[in-house]
Amino acid sequence: MPDISGPNSRGRCSLRRRIIPTHMVSVFRRPRSTARERNASIAAMDVLAALSAALAALRAGRIDDARRAGERIWRQSSDARAAGFLALLETDAGRYDSALLWNDRARQSNPSDPRFALQGARVAGLMGDHVAAFDRLAALLRDAPRTKGAWSEFATVARTCDRRAEAVAACIRAYDAEPTLVYALNALLHLISDEPQGEAAPAAVPTSARRPLSLVTCSNDDTQFAAMAASYDRALPDWPHDIVRIADATSLAEGYTRGVAVATGEIVIFSHDDVEILAGDFGHRLSRRLAECDVLGVAGATRATGPAWPFAGSPFLHGSVIYPDETGYRVTVYSRNVPLARDIRVMDGVFLAMRREVALRIGWDAEACDGFHGYDVDFTLRAAQAGLRLAVASDLGVVHRSYGSFDTRWEATVRKLVARHPELNGERSKETGFVARSVPDAAHAMALVDNWARMGKASFP
Repeated sequence: MPDISGPNSRGRCSLRRRIIPTHMVSVFRRPRSTARERNASIAAMDVLAALSAALAALRAGRIDDARRAGERIWRQSSDARAAGFLALLETDAGRYDSALLWNDRARQSNPSDPRFALQGARVAGLMGDHVAAFDRLAALLRDAPRTKGAWSEFATVARTCDRRAEAVAACIRAYDAEPTLVYALNALLHLISDEPQGEAAPAAVPTSARRPLSLVTCSNDDTQFAAMAASYDRALPDWPHDIVRIADATSLAEGYTRGVAVATGEIVIFSHDDVEILAGDFGHRLSRRLAECDVLGVAGATRATGPAWPFAGSPFLHGSVIYPDETGYRVTVYSRNVPLARDIRVMDGVFLAMRREVALRIGWDAEACDGFHGYDVDFTLRAAQAGLRLAVASDLGVVHRSYGSFDTRWEATVRKLVARHPELNGERSKETGFVARSVPDAAHAMALVDNWARMGKASFP
């Protein structure tokens, strides 16, 4: 079936007219049927084939032929797709009132097809009636929340007509009712402000209660290590800490085993060497979150179904990680379970924090994980099996400057992991597990992270 819902782009209200020369488009009028047309009963024709031919005429620039074909199909069949096609033609011609009339006919003919409701909302937006567009989209998403493209347009229109609070509430209701509905989660992320809200910061941890931190990292890259160390130093200006570098690790598990053995801090952070910390009060945030768990990360899953934590899919993924992109930073979130998601079973190893005694008790297994993959899943799963409390925080402002890869070395590690942990012998979920939003700089990234972490409050930014 041809797509009659109209274009979706980055224009006003995510709407844009297809560029069709206006001189080729005549004013819509219903022509009289000729005897020849009446005799050629379209009832015997396949409507889809007829619509495909009309669409081909449109693409070839034969606008009048396309319109006549659409009118003929509608007149003989009252098929909603024909009315939707004619609404599209009128939209392209800039005749929005006529487009809405045809769209109304399409929706009346087939009220169960959400594409016609979406088309009507887009036409209303093009007319400049953003309130009507918002109302149409809100009604559509209540009835058909999985309509492709509708949630992103809903967020855009909500900002345009200043109905952000209503849209936020709608996104929350939809996502909480169906936690695999990542379209609603994505719309919610784009509705939240990325500007500081001026709320008072939580009370600082008293100096006497600031437990010393040791940062353990495996790095053979001097430049990368220096950048990471400087970032942690900036994030911990008033916090006792030291950095343990293992430059010749044969595997992350082997390097971390050596590192924790010489670490002096009561709290140990195991970190990749391509990490940046954006939170200026990082030590205070970390201390508050560790008071509620035994092992803390920034991304993980409440279900262990495969050799990598993202295999669990929605709604089992939680946390937040920031990545650099061409415009600044890309804030990625996995759920609305903020600011701390508990009952985690497996975590990403980009950042893990815990008391030193926990790290020594569970231990990094260099025999099972003899490379640079799988060490995190193995460690955190064994910690969960030991009854420890695992959680991921969404407000630490951790930036990871690279993405993971499932290469041949990872595949070799997988075989060992599955042999050791049979529950990891599962397939990857088909449910998309994350949403993301780009912001121009670190200040906006942290503002978005903080506003997102406040999502559990009664009022939303």
